[in-house]
Amino acid sequence: MNRHIRLLTFDAFGTLFTPRESIGKQYLELARRHGLNTLSCDIKINNSFREDRVVALRNESKEHPNYGKGVGWTASDWWAAVIRSTFRPLLSPAIPIPESLIQNLLTRFSTAEGYKLFEDVLPFFCKIRELRQSASNSSRLFSTLEVGIITNSDDRVPSVLSDLGLHVGHRRYGTSTTALDLEDPSHVDIDFVVMSYDVGFEKPDRRIFDTARELGSKGKTFEPYECLHIGDHFQQDFLGAQAAGWNSLLLSRDQLAEENHRVKDFLSLAQILEHLR
Repeated sequence: MNRHIRLLTFDAFGTLFTPRESIGKQYLELARRHGLNTLSCDIKINNSFREDRVVALRNESKEHPNYGKGVGWTASDWWAAVIRSTFRPLLSPAIPIPESLIQNLLTRFSTAEGYKLFEDVLPFFCKIRELRQSASNSSRLFSTLEVGIITNSDDRVPSVLSDLGLHVGHRRYGTSTTALDLEDPSHVDIDFVVMSYDVGFEKPDRRIFDTARELGSKGKTFEPYECLHIGDHFQQDFLGAQAAGWNSLLLSRDQLAEENHRVKDFLSLAQILEHLR
């Protein structure tokens, strides 16, 4: 590994995990289980659902930015509003949206029920954990490596990652570190998580990268050139990290989406692991 890299961070959604099935299919299947039988999975309904969800997300983001945190909402409150706004245009005004449906959707997309890891994620982190625990000269540089997440998301990301089988530390922005000193880093895959929900800024804003650098250093000093960020989004992850002075790698989970950026990209975490070593 590059001897200068002391902090390694990842994007979460689209880089480490992805929906088990399309979000539209999961929403509509649960809706029918809750008695909304007029919502079939035909092309017309699916297209309408996608359009309505995009509108609902845009409107809520504009009216209640950062998941409504500024007006005292929880992320669950914000997503419940999105769910209601998504389904309402698809239903007759006389048909209520069951609260149990909303709660089931909130639960599903806070756990492994709604998401899955990309198949290369667990092997990658198992190997990183092994290298971090090793005292051999060949992997000595990994022993002091800090590993984190930088995500434009709400506070459900740590629970999703944990439910998917990764060992996630409790360190996050705004959390006192006193109680975290007892945490054994040798049993943790991800030392800390930085979420836009906590910080108030989203990638590619350099302030979220600066926050991650400070949180990851645990009182030490990490220079930007000692940090490496890996993600699947060209603007938010690759260019955002570079603008903050970091190193960055582009993980192309969707080759077609990134093929025109003319940068060196990677198709799997296995390739990235070889690059790091």
